Amino acid sequence: MPSNNHLHLLAEVSLEQARLDDGRSESEIDVPTEAMVRHEAMLINELSLILAERRTALSVMRTGLAIMVLPLSVASVLIAISRYYEPAKVLFLLVPLLTINILLVIFGLYLILFSWRRSRSLEAISLDLKQQNVHLQKLCRLMEQGHRTT
Repeated sequence: MPSNNHLHLLAEVSLEQARLDDGRSESEIDVPTEAMVRHEAMLINELSLILAERRTALSVMRTGLAIMVLPLSVASVLIAISRYYEPAKVLFLLVPLLTINILLVIFGLYLILFSWRRSRSLEAISLDLKQQNVHLQKLCRLMEQGHRTT
């Protein structure tokens, strides 16, 4: 259930939209019904869920990037200390290590691509939700303005 602050903001957006639509004053405008506010609140909850899923996809992408960087750091250490060993003598250690590094790079790429596609599809869904409701568009604009001022 949305907080009272969200409900108050929704009521303000509804009143402002009605004022813009017909040019009537605030005293002439009908106050939004409870059903309208609940519908708006449900849309906000859906959008919040989608945005939470998008944050999760972005964190998976961050994890994939970290997994991809690990083999690069191991390889750079091996190259830096290569004068202290002969690769032919430690080949039985290098081959499994390089195999694991290649697998980690592939896994990291998979995570990055998977989360990128997921993030794009969730962004499309959130844009559809915003386009379906004028009040939600206004609310998002008000929230963006609030983030810019803080």
